[in-house]
Amino acid sequence: MSHPNILLITTDQQNAETLGCLGNPVIRTPNLDGLAAKGTVFSNAFTSLPLCTPARTSIFTGLYARSHGVRHNVNMGFKPGPPALPPETVAFPEVLAAAGYETSFFGKLHARHEGGKTFGLQRLCLAEGKGHFVGSPDEEDDYRRYLRERGYAPDAWKSWELPEYAERGWVTWPLPEEDYIDTWVTTRAIEGLARAGRPFFSWVSFSTPHTPLDPPRPWDTMYDPAEIPPPHRREGELEEKPRQWVDQLARTIHALPPTSTDPSLPGGVENAYRRFPLGKTQRMRAAYYGEVSHMDAQVGRLLDLLRDEGLYEDTVILFASDHGDYCGNNWAFYKYGGLYDSVIRVPLIVRWPGVGTAGATCDDLVSLVDLMPTILDATGLTAPDPVDGRSLRPVLEGKAGDWRQELVVEGGPSDALLTQQWKLVRWRDGTEELYNRVDDPHDLYNLGGDPALAGLRAELGARLERWP
Repeated sequence: MSHPNILLITTDQQNAETLGCLGNPVIRTPNLDGLAAKGTVFSNAFTSLPLCTPARTSIFTGLYARSHGVRHNVNMGFKPGPPALPPETVAFPEVLAAAGYETSFFGKLHARHEGGKTFGLQRLCLAEGKGHFVGSPDEEDDYRRYLRERGYAPDAWKSWELPEYAERGWVTWPLPEEDYIDTWVTTRAIEGLARAGRPFFSWVSFSTPHTPLDPPRPWDTMYDPAEIPPPHRREGELEEKPRQWVDQLARTIHALPPTSTDPSLPGGVENAYRRFPLGKTQRMRAAYYGEVSHMDAQVGRLLDLLRDEGLYEDTVILFASDHGDYCGNNWAFYKYGGLYDSVIRVPLIVRWPGVGTAGATCDDLVSLVDLMPTILDATGLTAPDPVDGRSLRPVLEGKAGDWRQELVVEGGPSDALLTQQWKLVRWRDGTEELYNRVDDPHDLYNLGGDPALAGLRAELGARLERWP
Protein backbone atom coordinates (compact mmCIF):
# COMPACT_ATOMS: atom_id res chain seq x y z
CA MET A 1 0.00 0.00 0.00
CA SER A 2 1.62 3.25 -1.11
CA HIS A 3 -1.04 5.53 0.39
CA PRO A 4 -2.91 3.60 3.10
CA ASN A 5 -5.55 5.15 5.26
CA ILE A 6 -4.37 5.80 8.81
CA LEU A 7 -6.58 5.41 11.88
CA LEU A 8 -5.06 6.44 15.20
CA ILE A 9 -7.13 5.51 18.26
CA THR A 10 -6.12 6.76 21.70
CA THR A 11 -7.46 6.51 25.22
CA ASP A 12 -6.87 8.88 28.10
CA GLN A 13 -5.00 7.71 31.20
CA GLN A 14 -5.23 3.95 30.55
CA ASN A 15 -3.16 1.60 32.68
CA ALA A 16 -1.35 -0.77 30.31
CA GLU A 17 -2.44 -3.79 32.36
CA THR A 18 -6.09 -3.29 31.43
CA LEU A 19 -6.07 -5.23 28.16
CA GLY A 20 -6.49 -8.94 27.69
CA CYS A 21 -3.76 -9.00 25.03
CA LEU A 22 -1.32 -7.56 27.59
CA GLY A 23 -2.00 -10.33 30.06
CA ASN A 24 -5.02 -9.29 32.11
CA PRO A 25 -6.98 -12.49 32.90
CA VAL A 26 -10.24 -10.76 33.83
CA ILE A 27 -10.87 -7.70 31.70
CA ARG A 28 -13.00 -8.12 28.60
CA THR A 29 -11.47 -6.32 25.60
CA PRO A 30 -12.32 -8.61 22.68
CA ASN A 31 -12.01 -5.97 19.96
CA LEU A 32 -8.58 -4.73 20.95
CA ASP A 33 -7.44 -8.30 21.58
CA GLY A 34 -8.64 -9.13 18.08
CA LEU A 35 -6.74 -6.16 16.68
CA ALA A 36 -3.61 -7.36 18.48
CA ALA A 37 -4.12 -10.83 16.99
CA LYS A 38 -3.91 -9.23 13.54
CA GLY A 39 -0.99 -6.96 14.43
CA THR A 40 1.71 -6.41 17.06
CA VAL A 41 1.25 -5.58 20.71
CA PHE A 42 4.09 -3.73 22.48
CA SER A 43 4.76 -4.73 26.09
CA ASN A 44 7.39 -2.04 26.72
CA ALA A 45 5.72 1.08 25.33
CA PHE A 46 6.02 4.30 27.32
CA THR A 47 4.68 7.82 27.33
CA SER A 48 7.11 10.65 26.72
CA LEU A 49 5.80 12.62 29.73
CA PRO A 50 2.81 11.43 31.80
CA LEU A 51 0.59 14.45 31.34
CA CYS A 52 -2.05 14.91 28.64
CA THR A 53 -0.91 17.95 26.66
CA PRO A 54 2.83 17.19 26.58
CA ALA A 55 2.18 13.55 25.62
CA ARG A 56 -0.28 14.47 22.88
CA THR A 57 2.08 17.11 21.56
CA SER A 58 4.78 14.44 21.39
CA ILE A 59 2.47 12.25 19.32
CA PHE A 60 1.84 15.14 16.91
CA THR A 61 5.52 16.01 16.55
CA GLY A 62 7.64 12.94 17.29
CA LEU A 63 9.51 15.12 19.78
CA TYR A 64 10.17 14.83 23.49
CA ALA A 65 8.90 17.67 25.67
CA ARG A 66 12.39 19.10 26.02
CA SER A 67 12.40 19.46 22.22
CA HIS A 68 8.87 20.74 21.57
CA GLY A 69 8.77 22.82 24.78
CA VAL A 70 5.29 21.88 26.05
CA ARG A 71 5.63 20.59 29.62
CA HIS A 72 2.21 21.15 31.19
CA ASN A 73 -1.46 21.06 30.26
CA VAL A 74 -3.04 23.89 28.30
CA ASN A 75 -5.56 24.53 31.06
CA MET A 76 -2.91 24.80 33.77
CA GLY A 77 -1.03 28.02 34.40
CA PHE A 78 2.23 26.39 35.48
CA LYS A 79 5.63 27.72 34.51
CA PRO A 80 8.19 27.40 33.00
CA GLY A 81 7.37 26.68 29.43
CA PRO A 82 4.47 27.45 27.10
CA PRO A 83 1.35 25.26 27.12
CA ALA A 84 1.08 25.25 23.33
CA LEU A 85 3.15 24.17 20.35
CA PRO A 86 4.96 27.01 18.55
CA PRO A 87 3.56 27.65 15.05
CA GLU A 88 6.88 26.91 13.35
CA THR A 89 6.95 23.34 14.73
CA VAL A 90 5.44 20.89 12.24
CA ALA A 91 2.76 18.41 13.29
CA PHE A 92 2.58 15.27 11.15
CA PRO A 93 -1.03 15.82 9.91
CA GLU A 94 0.33 18.92 8.16
CA VAL A 95 2.63 16.65 6.14
CA LEU A 96 -0.23 14.28 5.38
CA ALA A 97 -2.57 17.09 4.33
CA ALA A 98 0.08 18.53 2.00
CA ALA A 99 0.38 15.08 0.38
CA GLY A 100 -3.36 14.88 -0.32
CA TYR A 101 -4.66 13.14 2.77
CA GLU A 102 -7.99 14.17 4.27
CA THR A 103 -7.26 14.74 7.96
CA SER A 104 -9.76 14.68 10.82
CA PHE A 105 -9.93 14.49 14.60
CA PHE A 106 -12.76 13.28 16.84
CA GLY A 107 -12.74 13.55 20.62
CA LYS A 108 -10.35 14.93 23.21
CA LEU A 109 -7.63 17.11 21.68
CA HIS A 110 -6.35 18.80 24.87
CA ALA A 111 -3.50 20.43 22.99
CA ARG A 112 -3.00 23.65 21.10
CA HIS A 113 -0.99 24.78 18.10
CA GLU A 114 -0.21 28.50 18.20
CA GLY A 115 -0.54 30.93 15.32
CA GLY A 116 -4.11 29.91 14.52
CA LYS A 117 -2.96 26.45 13.38
CA THR A 118 -4.81 23.20 14.05
CA PHE A 119 -1.96 20.66 13.77
CA GLY A 120 -2.85 20.17 10.10
CA LEU A 121 -6.28 18.81 10.98
CA GLN A 122 -8.87 19.85 8.42
CA ARG A 123 -11.88 18.74 10.46
CA LEU A 124 -12.24 18.75 14.25
CA CYS A 125 -15.16 17.46 16.29
CA LEU A 126 -14.25 18.02 19.93
CA ALA A 127 -15.24 16.47 23.23
CA GLU A 128 -12.54 17.92 25.46
CA GLY A 129 -12.58 15.43 28.30
CA LYS A 130 -14.80 14.28 31.13
CA GLY A 131 -13.73 16.30 34.14
CA HIS A 132 -12.53 19.49 32.53
CA PHE A 133 -11.65 20.74 29.08
CA VAL A 134 -9.38 23.18 27.30
CA GLY A 135 -10.01 26.82 27.99
CA SER A 136 -12.60 28.33 30.28
CA PRO A 137 -15.36 26.22 31.85
CA ASP A 138 -17.71 28.67 30.15
CA GLU A 139 -16.57 27.53 26.70
CA GLU A 140 -18.66 24.94 24.92
CA ASP A 141 -17.16 22.17 22.84
CA ASP A 142 -19.11 20.11 20.27
CA TYR A 143 -20.05 17.42 22.80
CA ARG A 144 -21.42 19.81 25.41
CA ARG A 145 -23.30 21.69 22.73
CA TYR A 146 -24.87 18.37 21.75
CA LEU A 147 -25.92 17.71 25.36
CA ARG A 148 -27.45 21.17 25.64
CA GLU A 149 -29.34 20.73 22.38
CA ARG A 150 -30.65 17.40 23.69
CA GLY A 151 -32.29 19.38 26.49
CA TYR A 152 -30.06 18.31 29.37
CA ALA A 153 -29.18 20.66 32.20
CA PRO A 154 -25.94 22.64 31.67
CA ASP A 155 -24.12 20.65 34.36
CA ALA A 156 -25.61 17.23 33.53
CA TRP A 157 -22.20 15.92 32.43
CA LYS A 158 -20.53 16.78 35.76
CA SER A 159 -20.82 13.31 37.19
CA TRP A 160 -18.20 13.97 39.87
CA GLU A 161 -20.63 16.39 41.54
CA LEU A 162 -23.09 13.59 42.34
CA PRO A 163 -23.14 13.10 46.15
CA GLU A 164 -22.03 9.46 46.05
CA TYR A 165 -18.88 10.26 44.07
CA ALA A 166 -17.15 11.92 47.02
CA GLU A 167 -17.79 8.86 49.15
CA ARG A 168 -17.18 6.03 46.70
CA GLY A 169 -14.78 7.45 44.12
CA TRP A 170 -17.05 6.34 41.25
CA VAL A 171 -20.63 6.73 40.03
CA THR A 172 -22.88 5.44 37.29
CA TRP A 173 -23.13 7.88 34.39
CA PRO A 174 -26.56 9.48 34.90
CA LEU A 175 -27.56 9.85 31.23
CA PRO A 176 -28.29 7.22 28.56
CA GLU A 177 -25.30 5.31 27.18
CA GLU A 178 -25.81 6.85 23.74
CA ASP A 179 -24.99 10.23 25.29
CA TYR A 180 -21.84 9.07 27.10
CA ILE A 181 -18.79 10.94 25.86
CA ASP A 182 -17.03 8.01 24.17
CA THR A 183 -20.23 6.69 22.60
CA TRP A 184 -20.88 10.13 21.15
CA VAL A 185 -17.30 10.44 19.86
CA THR A 186 -17.56 7.06 18.14
CA THR A 187 -20.86 7.96 16.50
CA ARG A 188 -19.42 11.21 15.16
CA ALA A 189 -16.28 9.42 13.95
CA ILE A 190 -18.31 6.76 12.14
CA GLU A 191 -20.35 9.46 10.41
CA GLY A 192 -17.18 11.31 9.42
CA LEU A 193 -15.23 8.29 8.21
CA ALA A 194 -18.16 6.97 6.18
CA ARG A 195 -18.00 10.05 3.98
CA ALA A 196 -14.27 10.80 4.22
CA GLY A 197 -12.19 11.18 1.10
CA ARG A 198 -9.43 8.70 0.32
CA PRO A 199 -6.80 8.41 1.55
CA PHE A 200 -7.63 9.65 5.03
CA PHE A 201 -5.94 10.14 8.35
CA SER A 202 -8.22 10.22 11.38
CA TRP A 203 -7.44 10.39 15.09
CA VAL A 204 -10.24 9.11 17.32
CA SER A 205 -9.43 10.26 20.84
CA PHE A 206 -11.43 8.73 23.70
CA SER A 207 -11.71 10.34 27.13
CA THR A 208 -11.88 7.16 29.19
CA PRO A 209 -10.76 5.67 31.45
CA HIS A 210 -9.69 9.08 32.79
CA THR A 211 -11.43 10.19 35.96
CA PRO A 212 -14.15 10.77 36.98
CA LEU A 213 -14.89 7.05 37.04
CA ASP A 214 -18.43 7.05 35.68
CA PRO A 215 -19.16 4.08 33.40
CA PRO A 216 -22.64 4.09 31.83
CA ARG A 217 -25.16 1.32 32.34
CA PRO A 218 -24.71 -1.66 31.97
CA TRP A 219 -20.93 -1.30 32.07
CA ASP A 220 -21.07 0.07 35.62
CA THR A 221 -21.88 -3.38 37.03
CA MET A 222 -19.98 -5.49 34.50
CA TYR A 223 -17.29 -6.48 37.00
CA ASP A 224 -17.55 -7.92 40.49
CA PRO A 225 -14.94 -6.17 42.66
CA ALA A 226 -14.14 -9.54 44.26
CA GLU A 227 -13.06 -10.88 40.85
CA ILE A 228 -10.80 -7.95 39.98
CA PRO A 229 -7.09 -8.76 40.42
CA PRO A 230 -5.79 -6.98 43.55
CA PRO A 231 -3.53 -3.96 43.08
CA HIS A 232 0.24 -4.28 43.11
CA ARG A 233 1.29 -2.79 46.43
CA ARG A 234 2.90 -3.88 49.72
CA GLU A 235 3.21 -2.77 53.31
CA GLY A 236 6.52 -1.03 53.79
CA GLU A 237 6.61 0.25 50.21
CA LEU A 238 5.80 3.87 50.99
CA GLU A 239 8.56 4.18 53.57
CA GLU A 240 10.99 3.70 50.66
CA LYS A 241 9.33 6.21 48.33
CA PRO A 242 10.34 9.92 48.21
CA ARG A 243 8.60 11.94 50.91
CA GLN A 244 7.20 14.51 48.47
CA TRP A 245 5.44 11.77 46.51
CA VAL A 246 4.08 10.13 49.67
CA ASP A 247 2.74 13.45 50.95
CA GLN A 248 1.02 14.09 47.64
CA LEU A 249 -0.56 10.64 47.82
CA ALA A 250 -1.71 11.29 51.38
CA ARG A 251 -3.44 14.47 50.24
CA THR A 252 -5.17 12.89 47.24
CA ILE A 253 -8.89 13.44 46.86
CA HIS A 254 -11.08 11.99 44.15
CA ALA A 255 -10.05 13.65 40.94
CA LEU A 256 -12.20 16.75 40.90
CA PRO A 257 -11.23 19.39 38.36
CA PRO A 258 -8.82 21.01 38.29
CA THR A 259 -6.72 19.13 40.84
CA SER A 260 -6.71 15.80 42.63
CA THR A 261 -4.92 16.89 45.81
CA ASP A 262 -5.90 19.05 48.77
CA PRO A 263 -2.90 20.71 50.46
CA SER A 264 -4.93 21.20 53.66
CA LEU A 265 -5.06 17.42 54.21
CA PRO A 266 -2.35 15.89 56.45
CA GLY A 267 0.60 14.25 54.73
CA GLY A 268 2.78 11.42 55.91
CA VAL A 269 3.12 7.69 55.34
CA GLU A 270 0.33 6.68 57.71
CA ASN A 271 -2.24 8.88 55.95
CA ALA A 272 -1.00 7.74 52.55
CA TYR A 273 -1.65 4.10 53.44
CA ARG A 274 -5.20 4.99 54.51
CA ARG A 275 -6.12 6.98 51.40
CA PHE A 276 -7.35 4.01 49.35
CA PRO A 277 -8.34 0.99 51.46
CA LEU A 278 -8.64 -2.31 49.60
CA GLY A 279 -12.46 -2.47 49.49
CA LYS A 280 -12.75 1.00 48.01
CA THR A 281 -9.82 0.37 45.69
CA GLN A 282 -11.40 -2.76 44.26
CA ARG A 283 -14.74 -1.05 43.59
CA MET A 284 -12.97 1.84 41.87
CA ARG A 285 -10.94 -0.65 39.83
CA ALA A 286 -14.17 -2.42 38.83
CA ALA A 287 -15.57 0.90 37.56
CA TYR A 288 -12.29 1.58 35.74
CA TYR A 289 -12.50 -1.86 34.10
CA GLY A 290 -16.08 -1.10 33.06
CA GLU A 291 -14.95 2.08 31.33
CA VAL A 292 -12.21 0.19 29.48
CA SER A 293 -14.64 -2.49 28.30
CA HIS A 294 -17.10 0.18 27.13
CA MET A 295 -14.29 1.86 25.21
CA ASP A 296 -13.36 -1.50 23.65
CA ALA A 297 -16.92 -1.83 22.39
CA GLN A 298 -16.57 1.57 20.71
CA VAL A 299 -13.36 0.40 19.04
CA GLY A 300 -15.40 -2.53 17.76
CA ARG A 301 -17.87 -0.12 16.17
CA LEU A 302 -15.01 1.68 14.39
CA LEU A 303 -13.50 -1.57 13.11
CA ASP A 304 -16.92 -2.70 11.89
CA LEU A 305 -17.24 0.52 9.94
CA LEU A 306 -13.91 -0.12 8.23
CA ARG A 307 -14.98 -3.65 7.33
CA ASP A 308 -18.40 -2.56 6.11
CA GLU A 309 -16.84 0.11 3.89
CA GLY A 310 -14.21 -2.29 2.53
CA LEU A 311 -11.41 -0.25 4.14
CA TYR A 312 -10.02 -2.62 6.76
CA GLU A 313 -7.23 -4.10 4.62
CA ASP A 314 -6.26 -0.64 3.32
CA THR A 315 -5.92 0.98 6.74
CA VAL A 316 -3.00 1.09 9.15
CA ILE A 317 -4.44 1.11 12.68
CA LEU A 318 -2.58 2.28 15.76
CA PHE A 319 -3.97 2.12 19.29
CA ALA A 320 -2.31 3.80 22.28
CA SER A 321 -2.90 5.89 25.40
CA ASP A 322 -1.34 9.22 26.31
CA HIS A 323 -0.23 7.94 29.75
CA GLY A 324 -1.31 5.53 32.46
CA ASP A 325 -3.02 5.59 35.85
CA TYR A 326 -1.92 4.06 39.15
CA CYS A 327 -5.30 2.32 39.31
CA GLY A 328 -4.66 1.30 42.92
CA ASN A 329 -1.07 0.15 42.40
CA ASN A 330 1.55 1.66 44.73
CA TRP A 331 -1.38 2.68 47.02
CA ALA A 332 -2.40 5.37 44.54
CA PHE A 333 -4.86 6.43 41.85
CA TYR A 334 -4.60 9.01 39.04
CA LYS A 335 -1.25 10.18 37.64
CA TYR A 336 0.49 12.75 39.82
CA GLY A 337 4.17 12.86 40.71
CA GLY A 338 6.38 9.81 40.35
CA LEU A 339 7.42 7.97 37.22
CA TYR A 340 6.28 4.50 38.20
CA ASP A 341 5.33 1.99 35.52
CA SER A 342 1.58 2.22 36.19
CA VAL A 343 1.71 5.83 35.02
CA ILE A 344 4.41 5.80 32.34
CA ARG A 345 3.80 2.47 30.58
CA VAL A 346 1.04 2.60 27.96
CA PRO A 347 -0.84 0.13 25.81
CA LEU A 348 0.29 0.13 22.18
CA ILE A 349 -0.99 -2.00 19.30
CA VAL A 350 -0.02 -1.54 15.65
CA ARG A 351 -1.74 -3.31 12.76
CA TRP A 352 0.08 -2.50 9.54
CA PRO A 353 -1.20 -4.80 6.76
CA GLY A 354 1.69 -6.52 5.06
CA VAL A 355 4.24 -5.46 7.67
CA GLY A 356 5.11 -7.59 10.68
CA THR A 357 3.82 -10.91 11.98
CA ALA A 358 0.19 -11.20 13.05
CA GLY A 359 -0.20 -11.85 16.75
CA ALA A 360 3.35 -10.87 17.64
CA THR A 361 4.40 -9.36 20.96
CA CYS A 362 7.35 -6.96 20.98
CA ASP A 363 9.40 -6.30 24.12
CA ASP A 364 11.61 -3.54 22.69
CA LEU A 365 11.62 -0.13 24.39
CA VAL A 366 9.34 2.15 22.38
CA SER A 367 7.84 5.58 23.02
CA LEU A 368 4.94 7.72 21.93
CA VAL A 369 7.48 9.83 20.02
CA ASP A 370 7.77 6.85 17.65
CA LEU A 371 4.17 7.14 16.42
CA MET A 372 4.71 10.17 14.19
CA PRO A 373 7.64 8.75 12.18
CA THR A 374 5.85 5.38 11.99
CA ILE A 375 2.73 6.95 10.49
CA LEU A 376 4.72 8.94 7.95
CA ASP A 377 6.79 5.88 7.06
CA ALA A 378 3.57 3.94 6.42
CA THR A 379 2.43 6.63 3.97
CA GLY A 380 5.79 6.85 2.21
CA LEU A 381 6.38 10.38 3.47
CA THR A 382 9.49 11.79 5.11
CA ALA A 383 9.38 12.99 8.68
CA PRO A 384 10.39 16.64 9.13
CA ASP A 385 13.71 17.38 10.78
CA PRO A 386 14.24 17.31 13.71
CA VAL A 387 12.42 14.29 15.10
CA ASP A 388 13.30 12.35 18.25
CA GLY A 389 11.28 9.21 17.51
CA ARG A 390 11.98 6.34 15.12
CA SER A 391 9.70 4.43 12.80
CA LEU A 392 8.55 1.14 14.27
CA ARG A 393 8.77 -0.60 10.89
CA PRO A 394 12.11 -2.36 11.59
CA VAL A 395 10.78 -3.53 14.95
CA LEU A 396 7.61 -4.86 13.34
CA GLU A 397 9.68 -6.64 10.69
CA GLY A 398 12.10 -8.12 13.22
CA LYS A 399 15.03 -6.20 11.73
CA ALA A 400 15.74 -3.76 14.55
CA GLY A 401 19.24 -4.93 15.42
CA ASP A 402 20.33 -1.43 16.39
CA TRP A 403 17.14 -0.47 18.22
CA ARG A 404 17.47 1.74 21.30
CA GLN A 405 18.81 0.09 24.44
CA GLU A 406 17.57 2.80 26.78
CA LEU A 407 14.65 5.19 26.98
CA VAL A 408 14.05 8.39 28.92
CA VAL A 409 10.68 9.44 30.29
CA GLU A 410 10.42 13.05 31.37
CA GLY A 411 8.37 14.29 34.27
CA GLY A 412 7.72 17.47 36.24
CA PRO A 413 9.68 16.89 39.44
CA SER A 414 11.74 13.96 38.09
CA ASP A 415 13.09 12.16 35.02
CA ALA A 416 13.64 8.44 34.50
CA LEU A 417 16.07 6.37 32.45
CA LEU A 418 14.93 2.86 31.54
CA THR A 419 16.82 -0.12 30.24
CA GLN A 420 15.42 -3.59 29.77
CA GLN A 421 16.44 -4.46 33.35
CA TRP A 422 16.70 -1.21 35.31
CA LYS A 423 14.92 2.06 35.94
CA LEU A 424 16.61 5.03 37.58
CA VAL A 425 14.39 7.92 38.69
CA ARG A 426 16.15 11.15 39.59
CA TRP A 427 14.19 13.87 41.35
CA ARG A 428 15.01 17.57 41.11
CA ASP A 429 16.20 17.61 44.74
CA GLY A 430 18.75 14.89 43.96
CA THR A 431 16.78 11.98 45.39
CA GLU A 432 17.28 8.81 43.37
CA GLU A 433 15.16 5.68 43.06
CA LEU A 434 16.31 2.45 41.44
CA TYR A 435 14.08 -0.45 40.43
CA ASN A 436 14.83 -3.83 38.90
CA ARG A 437 12.31 -3.94 36.08
CA VAL A 438 12.68 -7.70 35.60
CA ASP A 439 12.31 -8.81 39.23
CA ASP A 440 10.08 -5.90 40.32
CA PRO A 441 7.96 -4.69 37.37
CA HIS A 442 5.60 -2.68 39.60
CA ASP A 443 8.21 -0.58 41.43
CA LEU A 444 7.55 -2.03 44.87
CA TYR A 445 11.16 -2.24 46.12
CA ASN A 446 13.27 0.89 45.87
CA LEU A 447 16.95 -0.07 45.62
CA GLY A 448 18.11 3.54 45.58
CA GLY A 449 19.74 3.19 49.00
CA ASP A 450 21.51 -0.12 48.37
CA PRO A 451 25.27 0.55 48.67
CA ALA A 452 26.06 -2.54 46.59
CA LEU A 453 24.35 -0.85 43.62
CA ALA A 454 26.06 2.55 43.94
CA GLY A 455 28.16 1.93 40.83
CA LEU A 456 25.11 1.00 38.76
CA ARG A 457 23.25 4.10 39.93
CA ALA A 458 26.22 6.27 38.99
CA GLU A 459 26.42 4.70 35.54
CA LEU A 460 22.71 5.09 34.86
CA GLY A 461 22.76 8.62 36.26
CA ALA A 462 25.58 9.59 33.91
CA ARG A 463 23.64 8.21 30.97
CA LEU A 464 20.57 10.17 32.05
CA GLU A 465 22.64 13.37 32.21
CA ARG A 466 23.99 12.78 28.70
CA TRP A 467 20.53 12.30 27.23
CA PRO A 468 19.60 13.04 24.56
